[in-house]
Amino acid sequence: MLEVLVSKKLVVRVPCAVIEHNGKILAGQRSAALSFPLKWEFPGGKVEQNESDEEALVREIMEELNVEIDILQRLPETSKDQGWREIILVPFICNLHTTNIILTEHEQIRWLSPEDLPTLDWTEADLNVIQNYLEFLSVK
Repeated sequence: MLEVLVSKKLVVRVPCAVIEHNGKILAGQRSAALSFPLKWEFPGGKVEQNESDEEALVREIMEELNVEIDILQRLPETSKDQGWREIILVPFICNLHTTNIILTEHEQIRWLSPEDLPTLDWTEADLNVIQNYLEFLSVK
């Protein structure tokens, strides 16, 4: 009898924040030490055990930017299959509840108008979030 060991694909849920403030959207540049080095993303992070997407997002934004957010609207999920794992981005449109940003994980941030979002070098999954966000704005 032939036995084959098949590893299970890792599926990672990553809530992310499309943070609106004064007509601009926050973009964060990933650290050079992380996967997708120096690519741009919407800040957020992995869901921990027994945590909702919203709870994870609030926690991650506090950890990464040292600010509190108000979650306003959920956007469609997007995914990126990397073969050995699938990343599911769960984007939320948010406002800042507090505004004194302190970076702990990103190289830098930029505030961009919605139409300027595509000018940065984004991770592939975040490009789909941009498309969904711009579609949301067009029917708003």
